[in-house]
Amino acid sequence: MEPIRCGFRYGSVQLALLCAIALNAAAQPDTTRRSATAAGTSTPTMLALTGGLILSGAAGAHVIGSPEGWAQTWPGFGSRVADQAGFYLVQTTTSGLMGRALGYRPDAARCPREVLVGCAFRATFTAFDRTGRRRLNAPLVTSIVVGTGASVLWRPERRDATETWAFVGTRLGISFGGYVAERLLVDWWASRRASATSSADHRMHSKSTR
Repeated sequence: MEPIRCGFRYGSVQLALLCAIALNAAAQPDTTRRSATAAGTSTPTMLALTGGLILSGAAGAHVIGSPEGWAQTWPGFGSRVADQAGFYLVQTTTSGLMGRALGYRPDAARCPREVLVGCAFRATFTAFDRTGRRRLNAPLVTSIVVGTGASVLWRPERRDATETWAFVGTRLGISFGGYVAERLLVDWWASRRASATSSADHRMHSKSTR
């Protein structure tokens, strides 16, 4: 059970960091109504946030000693940074190549607050093809699976089947959960800001008509 408990601790750290990234993205002005991950990776801000996520994820794993095969030393920390960066590079490269090949585009519509959770899941796991039909978001799903599979090749868990499957389940859950959490937080924050702006405009209009 130790690999599973370690996986849960690691997952909690990573999900907390992903939520922090999403809140930072949500605080930025959003004019394109695309996912912060899809829209912002080319900007210096999102590059900095991505680098911060990689380093913070490695630091969190280092503190809790995950994986146990890497010592809590500077070389061990370097291995954890390389693991995070390797997964990110494989995942984003696969997603980008598949997205261009299939011509898929993400669901850019803001999720209404009334159906936020269900809409966030649908917007994460589906995308539009060239004809405008909603399809499974194959670039995202495939890229996360490929990135996770690639990670197994260089991580110490590969020597034990139980630890391998514990890691695979944890990383898949973190990755998919992180994208859903990002969509939830970004769209919730956008709705909150829009509601606050609307209320302020209404008060200003009421004062001007008195």
